[in-house]
Amino acid sequence: MNNPPILDPKVRAALVAYLLPWADDELILGHRDSEWTGFAPILEEDLAFSSIAQDELGHAALIYHLVADLTGENPDHLALRRPANAYRHAPLVERPNGDWAYTIARHYLYDLADSARLEVLSGSSYGPLAGIARKMAREEHYHRLHGEMWWERLAAGTNESRERLAAAARAVTPLVGAVLGGTDGQEILVAERILPGIPAGLAADWRDLARPFLIALDPELGRLPDEAPEPRELRPASADFLALHAEMTMVSASGLGERW
Repeated sequence: MNNPPILDPKVRAALVAYLLPWADDELILGHRDSEWTGFAPILEEDLAFSSIAQDELGHAALIYHLVADLTGENPDHLALRRPANAYRHAPLVERPNGDWAYTIARHYLYDLADSARLEVLSGSSYGPLAGIARKMAREEHYHRLHGEMWWERLAAGTNESRERLAAAARAVTPLVGAVLGGTDGQEILVAERILPGIPAGLAADWRDLARPFLIALDPELGRLPDEAPEPRELRPASADFLALHAEMTMVSASGLGERW
């Protein structure tokens, strides 16, 4: 990724605008996942969520390096040296973990959205992007299997576990669409086949994947609106993210370590 294909400046700017929110999603969700280390319900899940968190952080690193190749910026600075109000992540990933059911609902529904995105990006005309999408898809396949296992386990468990999962799904589902929202100049990427899909199409793919699981849990949850997600726009940093940002950038900001 050190010598990316030369792109028209407008195409390059549009691609950076698309990649950065995605990288931020992966970075922040990875940090949230890592918070379960030592606190998960069983030892196996301490290990599983630690591994998933490492994968998400690794995926973030791949995307930040792709951005850095396009802009000449330092990928480590992109990840951990920006001010909190410069991040472009979706609100879903910054929310505190809550109980186990909330984490599983977010984990699985986000992974379904990511599956829709990665399948499309694997066919990108921009070789470096297609390459990392294919690599990520292989690892995300196991995340999805893990999420599906826990979703079904909670749904088929006790009345309490099922209701907790349903409550979590009601809270999480409205937030997932923003993960697939459009970015500045995205129509250029579609025209160039760098992004072989549009936000409405990706959102429809996610709905097709998620709807059977949501309906089985609660028929009302399956009534997902058939509309394009809101665009990915810069927004003020929330109290939740300010606290998380201070924690995840602590070492880098101290000067003790430049690399993450």
